[in-house]
Amino acid sequence: MIKKQILEFVLKNWKVILIILLLVVVALKNTRDYRLMQTAYETQVESHKAQIEGLKEIHQKEMEEKQLLMESFLESMAAIEEDYEKALEELEDVKKQKRHEYEKKFRHDKVQLIKDIETKFGIEYAP
Repeated sequence: MIKKQILEFVLKNWKVILIILLLVVVALKNTRDYRLMQTAYETQVESHKAQIEGLKEIHQKEMEEKQLLMESFLESMAAIEEDYEKALEELEDVKKQKRHEYEKKFRHDKVQLIKDIETKFGIEYAP
């Protein structure tokens, strides 16, 4: 008797029962899909964090290399400036020696000074 009543109820309300079952299936599928999406999102967030950490490490290494290159460049520049200053001092000493030599020749040996000028510049002295 109860079976008969259940059968009559099912036959009479089969559309409603089917709709309820379909709604339950859709709700379960949505829950599963949401969990999958949540897992994919968490995986993506972890991946992005790992990528950011990798980029930070690369950036740090590049900054250290740039710092080393800058220090090397500054050391090279200091050495070049030091060599330049020494060369300027040597040039100044040579100029003083030549000036002293030409002043001495001008006072004592003008003929030799004229010959030196003619030889060096390729011109002829015309008094």
